[in-house]
Amino acid sequence: MVRESSWRRWPAVIAVSVGILISGCGEDGDDGARGPAGTAALEQSVTTTSGFAIPGDAVFVAPDAVSGDDITEEMLLALFDVPDDSVVVLPKGRFTVSETITVNSANGLTLTGYGINETLLDFSTADGDDAIRFEGGIDVTIRDLGVYEAKKNGIKTVSANGVHMAYTATVWEGELESDNGAYGLYPLQSQNILVENNYAYGSADAGIYVGQSNNIVVRNNIAKNNVAGIEIENSTMADVYNNLVVGNTGGILAFDLPGLEQAYGGNVRIFNNDVYANNAENVGSGAVGIIPPGTGVLVFAASDVEVYNNDITENETTAISIASYFLSDNDVANYPANYGASMNQGWSPLVKNIYLHDNVISRNGGDPRGALITDIVAGYTSAGNASGMPQTMPAILYGGIGELLSNLDQLSGFNALVGADAANDGVDYDAYDAGDQICANSNINGNPAPDYANVNTGLVYGTTMATASFDGDGNPVPSLLIDQMVNNTYLNCVQNRLPPAVVNFKNNLYGCAGDDLAEPACSL
Repeated sequence: MVRESSWRRWPAVIAVSVGILISGCGEDGDDGARGPAGTAALEQSVTTTSGFAIPGDAVFVAPDAVSGDDITEEMLLALFDVPDDSVVVLPKGRFTVSETITVNSANGLTLTGYGINETLLDFSTADGDDAIRFEGGIDVTIRDLGVYEAKKNGIKTVSANGVHMAYTATVWEGELESDNGAYGLYPLQSQNILVENNYAYGSADAGIYVGQSNNIVVRNNIAKNNVAGIEIENSTMADVYNNLVVGNTGGILAFDLPGLEQAYGGNVRIFNNDVYANNAENVGSGAVGIIPPGTGVLVFAASDVEVYNNDITENETTAISIASYFLSDNDVANYPANYGASMNQGWSPLVKNIYLHDNVISRNGGDPRGALITDIVAGYTSAGNASGMPQTMPAILYGGIGELLSNLDQLSGFNALVGADAANDGVDYDAYDAGDQICANSNINGNPAPDYANVNTGLVYGTTMATASFDGDGNPVPSLLIDQMVNNTYLNCVQNRLPPAVVNFKNNLYGCAGDDLAEPACSL
């Protein structure tokens, strides 16, 4: 079923705010203009542009400030040892902040401005990597403001239980460049995270990133012109839905990487998103540096991921790509030495239990590129692929090498590296069984005829002796098996549906098992 675009269901305030941000304006026109210099905060509107009612007993920071003022000291004073359940209100205008604003162990704090385009904080001359950083804390809200030109990270939380980011913007203005900051919205090692109705632009790593965290809902956001639009990394119980990701290098990512405190993630659902024209050149480094420009959705070394009912359109390399960590490091013999400690904790280079279904896929693969797929690109013409058919780049592309090595019993020695806790969670390197498989079915060819007529599924490596190719020494070599996406053969299986994530914030439940029970996306 072709679904209604999530864009048309978003709150009007976000559509208006993002339109203004994209146009480069810093205020909301007449509605966003300040009164005469020195107007007291209590005389201003007591409701933000998103509809949040500011209580009369709130703490108003620098109420007489005018655009261009440095409000660093006032912010630090207001947020030092802040009382429980405080509402701290930043003024209207664009202000300079000259150092990281760190908030320690806040409980029930709401930090708010007057709107995503009403309160803008310029960190372009600030010391410190982070613009605003929350260390610890319970049920912390940040909303209705924009953070601009952070040195490295926009809004970061670490080790918090209960994080709500709403109607905020993190922006690096101008072109996407390698010296832009890394992360926009950045919850890390936290629990119960709700990220909604935000705008992330210009990050040289990820616009919206949730890492090493659990119980996550990321919904109704716009991520534009970042290397990675939205990334879920080494995290469990995450729902990513009703977002627009456009103009990034890669749209939505699910990663598990070695060497992190939370060794692996799982139960990540990516659904009902608009993933459009993510074709920016890759200026990133580290893990995101592997993303081929033109990638809609990338599942990398992550297992237990469901991708469904998304509109994935005009991504020039591929709509959905699934790859093991062997794409990044193919030196299998040295994995015990290089990653043994991570593997003991349960990290695995493999991808397992990936279910792709009911996605509308159209006009992808027109200009495939990227260093990691050079050999694949060379082989996707009729002369080079094993199918012998002229093709556009496969819309769904599965690496397959990890599964092949497991099925050939070439990774069984890794089982000795798996710790007891991880083994109890089902981590192993045995041949893939039905529950491990990568499955793609019921996806929809949305291409208009006659252009882009072929929408296909591709396997870089066959996953069995019958489908794999080998060189003269018996080593697997890529063969790029290609089949049609509709009624496909290679990934034609079904996995069990994953359960929804739920966020408990201030004793209220959010997500498809909470406040969104009636949301159409949650019934797909």
